[in-house]
Amino acid sequence: MTCKLTRWLISRAEDRGKGLPRFAERHAAACAACREHARFTASLRVRLGAETPGFLAGAPEFAVDIAGARAEDIERGAREPGRPRPFLRPVPAAAAFLAVAAAGLILARVVLREPAPTPAEREAAFAALRSVTAAPGEFQGAVAEVESPLDRERQVLEKYVLSTVDYLQARLNIKVGRKNAPISF
Repeated sequence: MTCKLTRWLISRAEDRGKGLPRFAERHAAACAACREHARFTASLRVRLGAETPGFLAGAPEFAVDIAGARAEDIERGAREPGRPRPFLRPVPAAAAFLAVAAAGLILARVVLREPAPTPAEREAAFAALRSVTAAPGEFQGAVAEVESPLDRERQVLEKYVLSTVDYLQARLNIKVGRKNAPISF
């Protein structure tokens, strides 16, 4: 876990051009694999920088002046790695606005709600619900006769256990006494 975190920090530090945290430096000094990763990551910029002109020369229709593009970005005031992004500033304000609006809506619903129904209205509603959900007598009898999936599973399991005991008795020539008579299916 520490190696994964250290390697990620090494890659991030190389991408951003910043230093490593102290614990990552100590770990990289002690761990050969992380030290090798740091060496490899540091060599990437030089290696890829050397390959860039050859790569771009192989694609003449996409000729790009990298040095000029970087200078133009700097002149336009490109964002530096440590500066905050200006478009993210409205996000906390919008989140706070939504939180206040939601709290106001909930408060309004709780404070301005309608009065509770009277006991007579409540009893009428329960009576209507009972009349809608009342089932005919023969339906309730049919529901009582329906076999439960758990009962069926228990019966199948009992049948398999008895069959296994009978098989083992026949093959191993042992006697297994039963307290009750076998259940017939």
